[in-house]
Amino acid sequence: MNITTNYGPSFGRKPNVSEMKLYTKTINEGLRVLDKKVGIILHNSSAPALKSQNTGIGSLLSETTEKKLVPFLRKHAITTIQQEPTGLRSVTDASPYAPVDMAKNTLMTPLEKLVGLISAGTYAGIVANAPKDDERTDYKYVKENYPKALKEAWENYKKGDMSEFREFKSSHNEELEAGALYQVLSKLNKTDKWKRWNTTDKNLFNPQTPAQTKNTQARIEELRNNYSDDIDFYFFQQMILEKEIQSTNAKNKEAGITIIGDSPVAYSSVEAWKNQDLFMKNIALGVGPDYFSPKGQRWGFPVLKPETIFNPDGSLGKGGEFLKQRYEKMFSESPGGVRIDHIIGLIDPFVYSTKEPKMTETNSGRLYSSPNSELLGKYAKHTDEEYEAILTKIIIPAAEKYGLTKSDIICEDLGTITPPVDKTMKDLKLSGIAVTEFDYRGRDTAPEKILMLGSHDNSSFIEFTDNLFNATNTEEGRNHFSRKTQYLAEDTAPYGQNFEGYLNNIRTNKKKFMAASFAELFTSPAKRIQVFFTDFFGIPKTYNIPGKRQGCWTLRLPEKFEELYYKNIKEGLGLNLPESIATAIRHKGEDFANQHKELLDNLDKFTGILKE
Repeated sequence: MNITTNYGPSFGRKPNVSEMKLYTKTINEGLRVLDKKVGIILHNSSAPALKSQNTGIGSLLSETTEKKLVPFLRKHAITTIQQEPTGLRSVTDASPYAPVDMAKNTLMTPLEKLVGLISAGTYAGIVANAPKDDERTDYKYVKENYPKALKEAWENYKKGDMSEFREFKSSHNEELEAGALYQVLSKLNKTDKWKRWNTTDKNLFNPQTPAQTKNTQARIEELRNNYSDDIDFYFFQQMILEKEIQSTNAKNKEAGITIIGDSPVAYSSVEAWKNQDLFMKNIALGVGPDYFSPKGQRWGFPVLKPETIFNPDGSLGKGGEFLKQRYEKMFSESPGGVRIDHIIGLIDPFVYSTKEPKMTETNSGRLYSSPNSELLGKYAKHTDEEYEAILTKIIIPAAEKYGLTKSDIICEDLGTITPPVDKTMKDLKLSGIAVTEFDYRGRDTAPEKILMLGSHDNSSFIEFTDNLFNATNTEEGRNHFSRKTQYLAEDTAPYGQNFEGYLNNIRTNKKKFMAASFAELFTSPAKRIQVFFTDFFGIPKTYNIPGKRQGCWTLRLPEKFEELYYKNIKEGLGLNLPESIATAIRHKGEDFANQHKELLDNLDKFTGILKE
């Protein structure tokens, strides 16, 4: 196929100050004409930091984000940042998708905003000794130093007026105390795995006998009395984060950016420990055998008892109230909406018995759509309304309570879509996700879907492109390459362009292939586009490999992210917005392009500036 194996040289520059206003106006006008909105996916730890403020980890609450990153994104017409699940994580796992506690991850705390409570010397020492690689998070360093800095802030805070703290603790005690006790007990039991604790601690909120009730009540009082400062310290850290979230959301709104939250499919350890009566015994959430995992995946996540979610009359049961509180909290803190991880697990979850080491047809299946299963048959649902109930009675009302609609709920529906899931998504017109790295064709995307090249679980688009081109040494790889590039050319070719020449360029030049792939996002019917930060900035590194721990979740934007963007754009390695938008406008045909001639002239001008 005469495929090149390099990207080739190119040169370009950042628009100057006078040009930037027209650049931003032009991009916004192009998106308006195409009826598109563009957001970026960027986790807190991946945010950049100035050298003078780099503590080893990023935060979307930081001064660097506020003063440098958000203005940069707005210049490029980005309106949303989707963050990761922000719960507290295990000491041994950096993944945000298996939280220990739904309370906020204290590593998000912007330490530079606490100087005063933290001494200038302590803060300067953390910055000075932080690893010099500002493109990776060093969790070992951060986990050693953040608790010390935050404890110093707490000790100094206690010397002043405590009225704000007392009010916060009183109003949040029911929500947060279990998490505070969990941290204390994790230290006392030398593990954050609650099922390994002694009987009293394990059943602190779930006593089974009168004697256990007496023991657990006494234990709670003992913990409150003997570890009151540890408990208060936990509340203090959450108070600091809640204040910063509220303040940052207000500033972001003024700047034109909103944060999209992320709801993990996994219930946290604290939730499962505190509410043991709500969860099924010896049943866990997973994924059934499919193309990607022939044996299925045993995730081990707790599963709510179906009978606790709704009462016989349709009202919310104890489990339903638990879900309602969970989602209301999330929507209250996420003005841009919420991504719901593995929505399939809410509509038609795949579960398995934990009593046996392997999943079989008899010990696993769909919780709500296995009417003939001896294990699961009694939980079968029979109507569309039953399958939709968690969404229509709990999640959508939670969004509406905070001024959002169901269009602000991003349903991560990647995986095996069962008929009930498909029907529910279509009936409720929910915003699912389409990923072109999975060979999803952009033109087939429904307008309400979110379209992206890849997510946090995919290789970067540059790596994907390299792999795609390199795979043409096999017949299967050549067929895949030929089919994908054919569709890509058909779906993005501008009017008047020689099609065979355009197709040949895509097949022989990686830069042309990537440019067409970005343009596909804008030629599609999808009204919302999301770009993972590695793809937006042209970073050829993988953020996370599912099932792997080493080296995952650590990739960051460097301090000089803006210079990195323009450097990579001129090399054809990131999202060139004027080029993608211009291609999409021309793909709509000569008449449409002629209606927007001045806009296209400006888009071409800025495409040239970035490449000249």
